[in-house]
Amino acid sequence: MGGVSEPIGYRLIDLALLQPQVRLVALTLGEIELPRGSRMEVFIADADRWSRVMRAMQPKVFIVGLGPALNLVGKDDSALRAIDEEEAVVEIAKTARFAGVERLIAISSVGADRWSRDRHLSSKGKAETELSRLGFKRLDIVRAGPLSQRGLPDDARRSRISALRGRGTDVDTLSRALMTLSLRRTPGKFTHEEDGIERAAAMLSRAPSAGGDSPPREEEPQDQEMRQAQRG
Repeated sequence: MGGVSEPIGYRLIDLALLQPQVRLVALTLGEIELPRGSRMEVFIADADRWSRVMRAMQPKVFIVGLGPALNLVGKDDSALRAIDEEEAVVEIAKTARFAGVERLIAISSVGADRWSRDRHLSSKGKAETELSRLGFKRLDIVRAGPLSQRGLPDDARRSRISALRGRGTDVDTLSRALMTLSLRRTPGKFTHEEDGIERAAAMLSRAPSAGGDSPPREEEPQDQEMRQAQRG
C-alpha cells in the first residue's frame, strides 16, 4: 500500500493480524512507526526507485489513496489544498502496473466526477479515469466520504469539506472494506459507493482463512450492475 492516510494504514495493520493469509507491505519515502506485534514489512526508497522495489516486493494487490480527502475529519481544515496530488497518485499507480501489479484498490471520494464544477471532485474523477486506462486486471474504486472516527464530535470538529461531500466514512468500516476487496480476484472495474463499502466491510468476517478452499465472495448484484453501467 502507499499514499493511504495514517489512521487507515494503522487499522489495516491491525486487521492483517486477524487475516493470516494476508502479507501486508508498505512502500514509503521514510521510516514509519509500527505498532507492537505488527506483521507488516516496510520498504523505504526514493520515488525514482519505487518501480524496482515493487518488483522485489511482488505485491498481488496495491492500495493507493487519491489525496486530501483522506485526512481525518477535523484534523485538516484545508482539504482542497492538494488537488495536484492526484497526478502524483496516478504516477504511483503507473509505477505499480509497470512493476507487474495486476490488482489496484484506489481510495477516491464520494461525488467524484471529472465533469464536476467542483475542482476537488473533478480532480478525483479525472484520476479515476486515468487509473481505468492503466490496464489493471482488477480495479476497485472506493468512493469514501471524509474520514471520521467513532468518539469524535459529529459537528464541532468536522472540516468544511464534510458539508460539501456528505456524511463522513468511518475509518474502521473503510479499512475493513479495503481488506475484503484485497481478497477478491474477479477481473474488471468495480466502483464502490457508500452502501458497497458497508457491505464489503461486513463481509470481512466471511473471508477465507489461510489454506482455505473457499474463494473470496465477490460483488453483490448492485456492484455488478454499476460495473455493467460503466461499461456502457
